[in-house]
Amino acid sequence: MRRTLFVVLLLGVLACNTDSADDAERRKPRHVDAAQAVDAAPPGDPTQAGVVACYSEGGPSNTCTLPVHCCFDNYSAQHNGGCMSTECNWGKIVCDGPEDCGSGLHCCATASRDPDLGTTGYQVACKASCDGPPLDHELCHDSSTCGARSCVPAYGNANDLPRALSVCL
Repeated sequence: MRRTLFVVLLLGVLACNTDSADDAERRKPRHVDAAQAVDAAPPGDPTQAGVVACYSEGGPSNTCTLPVHCCFDNYSAQHNGGCMSTECNWGKIVCDGPEDCGSGLHCCATASRDPDLGTTGYQVACKASCDGPPLDHELCHDSSTCGARSCVPAYGNANDLPRALSVCL
C-alpha cells in the first residue's frame, strides 16, 4: 500500500512540474505604467532623431520610435519603462537628447511638483531652455552638447530618471 501511494504521489508531482520556461516567464508580473503598452520595437539607436531610450531591467537597451513614446514608472529605483501610445502615469519621454528637438531647443527632464506630495512625475520633452537641477535636467548623449558641463549618466546623478538616460552637469 505504501509503495503504491508513493508511486502515485511521485507521478502526480512529476505531472504538475511540466511548465516550460516560457510558461514561467509569462506568469511573471509586469511593472510597466498602467497605460496600455505597445509592443516594444527592437533596440534602435537612441542617438538618432526620433528614437528614444526606454530602459527596463529586462531590456536595458530598449527604444521607442516616435510618435510612440516611453512611459516610465516610479515603482522601483530602476524606473522601468515601456513604449506607449497613451498618456503616462509617472514619466513620459519624447526626447533623450538634442537630436530629437528642433534647432535651438533642448531636451529637458522636468519634474512635476506638488507642495504636499513632492515630485509627482516627470515630462522629458523639448524646451527653449532647461532651468537646471534639482527639478530640471538637460539630457545628452555626449559632452559636446553640454557647453562647459559634462554629460554623465542619470543613474547616480538624477536618480528619478531611467538608467539609460544621461544628463548635463
